[in-house]
Amino acid sequence: ASFTQYGSTDTWGSGNCNVATTACGFYTSSGYSAAISQNEFGVGPGAGAGPACGTCWKLTARTDSSGNTFSNAGMNIVVQVTNLCPADGNPPCAQNGPSDSNQYRANLNFDLCIESGAPGALFGDSGVGLAVGSAEQVDCSEWSGTVAS
Repeated sequence: ASFTQYGSTDTWGSGNCNVATTACGFYTSSGYSAAISQNEFGVGPGAGAGPACGTCWKLTARTDSSGNTFSNAGMNIVVQVTNLCPADGNPPCAQNGPSDSNQYRANLNFDLCIESGAPGALFGDSGVGLAVGSAEQVDCSEWSGTVAS
């Protein structure tokens, strides 16, 4: 899996990612959240909530985008999926299916919501905004947060 970040302080002008206008129609008032690649989300932009909405994933960072050992290697967090990371115009999220991979050889990308605190927790003070590692779907009892709408 690869891990990127989005939200009100990113360089793409994304806006606050922790709002009820996410593709899933809910956000987290506490706890880490992320958008997931369109191939796993299950539907495209404008189609509403996909089957991945509300699923929880344990994310573990291993390397930076150049393959160098990540300063926070082995750190993991659990996120809840609240949004779609669209394939169109977004190479990290443009996998064509579950066996396809992006430019970082990852078949899933998690775009971590800055406002939920997820990037800060996973990336630490590494100074990077993209990491590569592993993702495992887990029961949401492992996620510590509260859903809001």
